[in-house]
Amino acid sequence: MRLIVLAAGQGFKLDSFNKLFIRDPQTKETILEKYLRLFANYEITVVVGYKAVAVMSQYPDLDYIYNDQWRITGNSYSLCLALDERPSVVISSDLLFDEEMVALIELSPENSVLVSHSENKGVNTVRCTVKEDIIQSMYMGEEHHQDPETPGIYKISDVQLLRQWKKNCSMNKNVFAGLNLPVESGKIIAVNKKDIPLHEINTPLDYLNLIKTIRRG
Repeated sequence: MRLIVLAAGQGFKLDSFNKLFIRDPQTKETILEKYLRLFANYEITVVVGYKAVAVMSQYPDLDYIYNDQWRITGNSYSLCLALDERPSVVISSDLLFDEEMVALIELSPENSVLVSHSENKGVNTVRCTVKEDIIQSMYMGEEHHQDPETPGIYKISDVQLLRQWKKNCSMNKNVFAGLNLPVESGKIIAVNKKDIPLHEINTPLDYLNLIKTIRRG
């Protein structure tokens, strides 16, 4: 299995701090170091853009793809550059999780998306409609009828789905990659992460809340 880390964005809500360098408050690992440990048996590709040299010079042994259009495109374009026909797990570079999440990913169906229910009402949240565990549609915005959100972890193995996802991303490169998933195939399963810890770090407040949560035990 291949792991594709989408890490080309600027992270302007984090004072333009490259998200790959965010440290886990418990282990003190950077997000990238944590991914390298948790997915040690995977073939790892990191798509970089903003401050790419800072990342590549610190971790020169990794497989990189450079998105030279990171300023003007969404992470769909980054994924378009990286996807091929190899079964892949695709993750955003702003997620902190542990071994339990990796175990869930590995036990999930070959074509699946991790979903969760939260209090996040943000209009920039990618959500999906689900019927009998099969994803029917993807959209961005506030939830409708308790539709789950997609934190940004995808597992796709079917060659036709990979080809179509890549094509969709190339044609619609300014949006989040999840919005380009070929869900019309009826083959992509929603997997509820339930209470497995998963922390998305988009703002300083997100990181502060994580620190406070850890301190409370």
